[in-house]
Amino acid sequence: MLTLDTLSSAAAPSFEQPLEMLLACHDKIRRFCDQLDQLPSYIEQHGVNEAARNTIDGVVRYFDLAGPAHHTDEEDELFPLILQRVPTAASRLEQLSAEHGYLHSCWNAIRDDLLALRDGKINSISRNELEEFARQYREHAAAEESWLFPTAASAISAEEMSAAGQRMAARRMQQAA
Repeated sequence: MLTLDTLSSAAAPSFEQPLEMLLACHDKIRRFCDQLDQLPSYIEQHGVNEAARNTIDGVVRYFDLAGPAHHTDEEDELFPLILQRVPTAASRLEQLSAEHGYLHSCWNAIRDDLLALRDGKINSISRNELEEFARQYREHAAAEESWLFPTAASAISAEEMSAAGQRMAARRMQQAA
């Protein structure tokens, strides 16, 4: 069923544990990707009803705001510190940064169609485009979880991680203002 209720978590990590918070964001990304995968079939069966519109709104809100903020957190907080400690990581960090840009471009390619679908301007959306976006995002998250987060955990001190979390929280407060 297409609802955003499954995205709430009673004990979500906070900015006091930045790596755990970023990992929890990956879990949310996967759930939103699951919703994108399900959307075309749901619409074929039920049309663009209130549940579909609410799902589209939630997906758009997440990938417009939280997705880019997540990438900024990684690029501004983790990448520089890892690069200082692990100079051989430069090419991997460059690859992850390039993937962030690519994912943003892919998102822009489907975003307008999602909004047009929500608003009744089109009746269907490309299942292939949604599935490809979701696949790319899942693969990117898996790559970060297998290399970036463990590398950050071993290369960045607890004090630096705490300061990074404070800066991440401050950026969110600025966005909200």
